[in-house]
Amino acid sequence: MNTSQTTLSIYSNKFTVTNSSELVGGNQKTWKEMINQLGQTIEQPNIQIGRQDMGSLNYDVTQLNRMDCPLQLNPQAATFSDIAIHALLRQRLKPSTIDKHLRYARFMETHIVPVNFRDPSFQNFLKHMDYREQIEQATPNALIHQWKAMQTFLKAYGIPFGEGTGWNYRPPSAQQPRKRILPLPETVNQFFHHTYSEDPYENALYQYLFYHSFMIGWRVPSEIITMKTSDIHLDSPIPHIMITEPKKHNRTRLLYNIEPAILTSPIHKSFKNWIEHWRPKVANQYSGDTLYLQSDGKPFTVRHLGHNLSKHGKQIWKEFRPYDMRHWCAVARLIKTKVETKNFDIFEVQKWLGHEESSTTHIYVSQATDYYNHLPEDWISLALKPSQMAGQRDQEKNDRMRFLGLLTGISSRDKSGPVEI
Repeated sequence: MNTSQTTLSIYSNKFTVTNSSELVGGNQKTWKEMINQLGQTIEQPNIQIGRQDMGSLNYDVTQLNRMDCPLQLNPQAATFSDIAIHALLRQRLKPSTIDKHLRYARFMETHIVPVNFRDPSFQNFLKHMDYREQIEQATPNALIHQWKAMQTFLKAYGIPFGEGTGWNYRPPSAQQPRKRILPLPETVNQFFHHTYSEDPYENALYQYLFYHSFMIGWRVPSEIITMKTSDIHLDSPIPHIMITEPKKHNRTRLLYNIEPAILTSPIHKSFKNWIEHWRPKVANQYSGDTLYLQSDGKPFTVRHLGHNLSKHGKQIWKEFRPYDMRHWCAVARLIKTKVETKNFDIFEVQKWLGHEESSTTHIYVSQATDYYNHLPEDWISLALKPSQMAGQRDQEKNDRMRFLGLLTGISSRDKSGPVEI
């Protein structure tokens, strides 16, 4: 039997043939090259697939001839890279979704009760899932993700699944997300002034990242790493920022009416201060137009930024997760509309967050109501107020400036001491 599998080549824009001896990698050298072409990395020893840049894969796929992509793959010869390309071109899955499905597939393949993706059978798959549910007590959400991962492979192989087929698995119902406890504005303010590093640039980097993320409420970290300096329009007749949404196939949304303290203020951690003062300190030939740079001047990867935000955030809020910043912004901006108009303006916050449906924004109203009853003030303004320590430093600076102002009318001789005793 011929085990060669037709595989797409990103760089040559044509089909090449690679021999795959096993699904976990086939020809290791060729497989690694393909994964690198897809913008992914291979981490030993578990060989987990992780995307470095979700946007780059979208760009490369546009260079491929979709008409050359096979309708289905041979399970005995297909590599994970083949599955990834098929999922992109035929199943129209997002790169981040493909990444997640392949990570689950890798886990399933190397499990103590492994799933055989080379010769997929429902009995084999069900044995694995039963073990996961009964022995390992996997959560319903984990089982659902594994079933979705399996479906990606079944679609690629042209194997029908669902009711009336031989693949009729029904995972348990998804768990309802528990309501997150959010920090009050005073605690959020601490994120903006905490010392995260002894290195001045790195310390400022995370202070600004937390400042912008809590105030803007973008999706973390995917929307942060897509931001460019050219997305910050400070000199437009109406200043605004443009956010690219990888979750929505890189559509963009514009944010207007942003508070000056966030956009242009010279005394706050504004976008203007970041672009003009801090970013130039490390920008180099690797930086491109990326808004937020690591200390070496290189852009962040999704995983690295998410990990660091989580690590640093837990120093302030023990249960912090990066998503909490978007959640907090939704609640805080709903409260802001309540303070200003006596009603929760769901439509305004929906546009701000980029929700497709108002029902998504409405989910936050219940929590916003609870927090408004506890603290019926503008949470955005409260969080933007200088911390007590920062305020003390500003006061000391002002006192020094006023004192020096009193000396302007005194001669240099008089400054050295009293004229008369």
